[in-house]
Amino acid sequence: MYRKIIKRSLSNMRDSYLIYILACSFAIGVFGILLSMGGNPSVHEAMHWWDTFIYELSSFMSGLFAFFAFIYMIYVGGFFIQRQKNEFLTFEKLGMQRWVIVTISFFQTAIVQIVAWAIGLLLMVIFQKFMGMLLFYLMQLRVNFTTNFDGYTILTLFKSFFFSTLILSTVNAIKTIRILQKKQRKVSVKTRWWLRIPAGVFGIILLFSAQVCTWALFTDIRMITYSSKPINEILFIMLADILGTYLVYYGFLPTVLNLLQKIHAISYSGLNLFSFKYLKERLFQNISILWFVTELSALALALLTFCYFGYQAVHESYNSSYPFELAANKDTVQFIKKELKQTDAKVKGSYKTNVKINLTSYYSKNNSTYTKQPMTFMSYSSYKSLPKRMRKGNSKINANEFMKIDTPTGIMYHDQEAEYNIDVKGAPMIAKAKAGRAFPYGGSMHFGPMMIVPDKYYQKMPAEVSDTFYGWDFKKGDRLQKSQIERLKHYRDAYYMKVDFKSSLKDSTVEVIKKAPKQYDASVYTQVGYLREGNVKKRFKQGGGFYLYIVALFSVALLIALGSVLTLRILLRDDYQSRQLRTLQKIGVEEKEIKRIILRENTWTFLIPIVFALIQSYTAIAMFDSGRHISKNIILIFGGYIVLYGLFGFISYQVSWRSIKQKFRL
Repeated sequence: MYRKIIKRSLSNMRDSYLIYILACSFAIGVFGILLSMGGNPSVHEAMHWWDTFIYELSSFMSGLFAFFAFIYMIYVGGFFIQRQKNEFLTFEKLGMQRWVIVTISFFQTAIVQIVAWAIGLLLMVIFQKFMGMLLFYLMQLRVNFTTNFDGYTILTLFKSFFFSTLILSTVNAIKTIRILQKKQRKVSVKTRWWLRIPAGVFGIILLFSAQVCTWALFTDIRMITYSSKPINEILFIMLADILGTYLVYYGFLPTVLNLLQKIHAISYSGLNLFSFKYLKERLFQNISILWFVTELSALALALLTFCYFGYQAVHESYNSSYPFELAANKDTVQFIKKELKQTDAKVKGSYKTNVKINLTSYYSKNNSTYTKQPMTFMSYSSYKSLPKRMRKGNSKINANEFMKIDTPTGIMYHDQEAEYNIDVKGAPMIAKAKAGRAFPYGGSMHFGPMMIVPDKYYQKMPAEVSDTFYGWDFKKGDRLQKSQIERLKHYRDAYYMKVDFKSSLKDSTVEVIKKAPKQYDASVYTQVGYLREGNVKKRFKQGGGFYLYIVALFSVALLIALGSVLTLRILLRDDYQSRQLRTLQKIGVEEKEIKRIILRENTWTFLIPIVFALIQSYTAIAMFDSGRHISKNIILIFGGYIVLYGLFGFISYQVSWRSIKQKFRL
């Protein structure tokens, strides 16, 4: 008999259990894949220089993922027990002992978890190869990923299965005991309009003030290294968004719905008043769920976009510092060419640019000081002759404009202020220079800023030091061996410049020193002889790919879990709500009208979190990117979120309508 009871309960809620099992299975599969990555031989072979870092990181991330997945299972698993509340109470009234009812609840939960784990482990085995190849693709590794499960992974999965199933079943059994102890119906306390209206208005004020504070943060964020004001603004924006959203859900939304009902506006819109009352009550019941899903969805979206923009910003910063895989100056170019002849490197393109080094003086807005320093000058025609990728991060200038290229104050700050009134020794003052951040031959080839000037200005300007920069593009790298790199280390520093600044630039002098000085001070500047950072670039791409892989998995899993929470909240109606729909049918509400109720309930339940989550995540991104966050990439991320939740909404509507139709035989 008990087996039949469990079977009937599972059958009655099979659609809801199926969604829950699929969400849990996805989480279990991801957990197993993350766990197995650390001990996979192909991963260690491809990334041997990472030593044990991959193993430690994958173990930590899989454990963190398992923790959040377990919280989800406990939270959502309670929905099913609450749905069976009247069923358990009926069993007790018919004479069934409490321990039997609790046992039924325990084994029912255990069966669901066993099925979820079985499907999840199957997904792990099937998709480990695909997820591993995806990881290698993001890390740009040309190594074949092999499927492998070591003893530690299998043992950890078994322990996780056993203890999680035991704990979840026990938790649901305890919830069943509490239901049986509270036989009387819980009296719901309705919050009056005089509390909801001020709460809703205050919530709107908080959300509006968060947007205003965000715009103020655009300028104040640059003070974050020496002022607490940006930190305080960020904390206020976060609290205002979270609390404001809840107050709007709690006060403003119910007030609008109640007002529409009071003024009888619904009666003239073609919607049955009783149908509207049912829809309104369902939205009231889901306020906390809607707020919870909204905030975590905004977190997942912000995490995805921060991951992408952070990776993109660091990548751009790296390319600005090392635009060529190999670069040299006139002192070292012959040695570089000699070493290249001994390799099978295929040169795709070579570039040569004459530059001048002169003394300058200007007021630095970033440091709020009057700065005197050497600066490298390049003509406009030479600058334009370089590949377009060298100019990608700089301001656009014409043949008569100036541009000062300097190291950016932060990787997320793309817009730098122009410089004014730059004195140049032996040349006219530069009244205004646009700002740039991408050095043509790499930032490390320079000891300070670089200036792009018109051709006539460059030709007439005297030079304290003249130099020539060389850069090479290769097919599949420069192929330099370790022994060659060791030999080139002797030419790392080409020469040194000792600058003697006087009160006037005209009287200031530069002394070129070929050997390293015995003592370095602020007046000594070093000219780098060559740059080669191929290995660093390779590891950078691998680290960025691994970072993208982990964060994307977390965010997508979180969005799927939250979407399933909304779906289950809609599907798991209790008996009272089912009787309400049944009553609507008995008083003459047509099938078409009840179908519209289900459609509207699904639409509003999914639409409200989507709108608020997009607004909040967009605001969070805007804090740190000052206007450049509007791009096709953020549109793709946000569009994917809308499509994902739209798919969940469509599935929940179809399943919910089928369940209602079968139950009432409409």
